[in-house]
Formats: sequence, C-alpha cells, structure tokens
Amino acid sequence: MSPRKRSAQTQMWEPFMESHSKQPLPKLPAEESLPEDASLKAVPSMHTLYVGHLNPQFSVPVLTCLLRDTLEQLELPVAREHIEVVRRPRNAYALVRVATHKDTLASLPWRLQIATEEKLILKELTARGKELVLNETWGREEILGQEQLFQGTFLGSETRNMEFKRGSGEYLNLAFKHHVRRYVCAFLNSEGGSLLVGVEDSGLVQGIRCNHRDEDRTRLLVDSILQSFKPQVFPDAYTLTFIPVISASTTVPLKVLRLTVHTPKAQGEPQLYETDQGEVFLRRDGSIQGPLSVSTIQEWYRQKWKTELGKLEEKVKVLTVEKEQLQQQLRQLRPVSCTCCVL
Repeated sequence: MSPRKRSAQTQMWEPFMESHSKQPLPKLPAEESLPEDASLKAVPSMHTLYVGHLNPQFSVPVLTCLLRDTLEQLELPVAREHIEVVRRPRNAYALVRVATHKDTLASLPWRLQIATEEKLILKELTARGKELVLNETWGREEILGQEQLFQGTFLGSETRNMEFKRGSGEYLNLAFKHHVRRYVCAFLNSEGGSLLVGVEDSGLVQGIRCNHRDEDRTRLLVDSILQSFKPQVFPDAYTLTFIPVISASTTVPLKVLRLTVHTPKAQGEPQLYETDQGEVFLRRDGSIQGPLSVSTIQEWYRQKWKTELGKLEEKVKVLTVEKEQLQQQLRQLRPVSCTCCVL
C-alpha cells in the first residue's frame, strides 16, 4: 500500500502494528527431523481458514493488514490478495487461503493460545468480549454429516435451502414454534431445506442449551404442529436431529437442532402446503415470502402449471423423435419382394 493511499485509520494503528511485529516469536517445541525422502513428499497444500470475531469497528483494509501481521506471528505468511474480509455492522470475519502443511494446521490452536498469552496478537483486532476464532473450514455437506460439531466451526452462508437461527434465551419456548410453521411450510412448497438452531447468522456454530427433556418436548411440538398441515405431512417428509456441540469454555451440554424437510415427492398436480393456522409461505433466495395473498397463490399455481406443461411438451418431442426413428428402422428391415419364374 503506497503512502498516498493509506487511510487515516491505518496510520493511527501503525505504531501498534510496528511494536506488535517487533516482538519475538514464542519458542516452539523442536520438531522431529524427517528422513530426506519423507520431507520431499511433504509438499504444502492449499487450505482455507476461517477467522471469526474480528472487530467490525475497523475498515476492511485495516482488518486485512492486521490479520496478515497476525498470521505471520503464527508462522502462516499469506498475501493480501488471499485474505477476504467480510464486514457487517455488528460482526466481521475473514476467509484466508494459505499454503501450508497439515501438521502446521494441527498445531494452530496451540500456536494461537501461546501467541495470545505472550500478547503477540493485537487485542484490538478482536471484537469486544470475544476471543479470536481460527480454524480450517470444511465443506458444507461434510460438516452437516458429522455426528458432532465444534463450537466456532464455520458452516458457510445461508442459502435457499439453509436457514440459521441463534436460538438464545427462551427461543425454544417462544419463537421456535412460529419458525417451524414458516420454514417447514416454505421448504415444503419449494425444494426442501434445513433449519439449524444454534448457529449464528454469520454461519458460526454456537449451540444451544438442550437436555434430553428439552429434546422430547421439541419433538412433540414439531410433530403436533406438522400433523395439522394441509395436505397431510407424513413423518418421512422431515427429520429432526440434535447434533452435540463440543465446547472448551463450558461443561453445559450444547447442541445444534437440525430440522430437515426433504424434497417433496412429485404429485399429479401442483399443490401448496398450508400451516395449521391456514397460512402459506414460500422460500425464495434465502428469505421467506408470506403469508401469501390470493393473487400470489394464483400466480404460483399458474407458474407451476406452466412448468409442468413445459416438461410434458419436452417429453412429447422426445417421444416423437423416437417414434420416427423406429419407423425408419422398420422400413429398412422390410424384406425385398421378388418374382420367381419357373421355367
């Protein structure tokens, strides 16, 4: 960054960054020497790191600069163009592409703890009251298929088929039943999806307090609500699971509640599901639309019939082509008539 392009905020923190970079690195335990042939095989590979709980009061350029210096302290040098900072009014996080070995990533939590104790990481980099989260991101399918999750794991962003709810406080007793109606109805009227409770809007796993009694009450609540949907929602149309969350900061059992609505089976004619309160919802582009008005429902049916008609017309075209090909093959296989003369 040239002196002319540096912002006043960046210049303000330069003294902190300079003193921060001049401090010595903590001494790491001596690594066992590898044989020559083994060291040749240990080629660095690319990994994506999630860095959470960044201070949203700083601009993206300042966070990028501070984060790069922090990663250098952790012996993870990275170029600025490989750091993608996402800054929102209340939170900020970053995705970082690094080339390193697996053993370096395995020791990352230990390195972060030592660097924090040695005060080598600028405390202003982290949001107030939070601890810096630094781990390797996984694929969404791989994470959601696990039988347990770690607190601070990054699940990605919300999508058309994925909704996150923090679920803090009295969520299960107050707001959960309303969200079950809205999101299950919307997923049934779309292509299915999952509601995850215990995950922040940013995609960071936190977990909710949920014991066995809470699980039983939640299952009964979901079943009683969905049994009153129209048309009827059968038990195989959805799955409710409670994924344990491993946390190093508390011994209270934490879990992520996952309510998955499977893709509805194709029907003979388009149909909309309505809740036990007679309301209809749709899922579009990661948001809920509804309760729907009569005109919106009529438009939905029109679009559905148009789509179904297009599919039928495409099938007719394919069958027509196959029919013409078969007729042509039959004409080619007909025996040639001949006239035999007996002399």
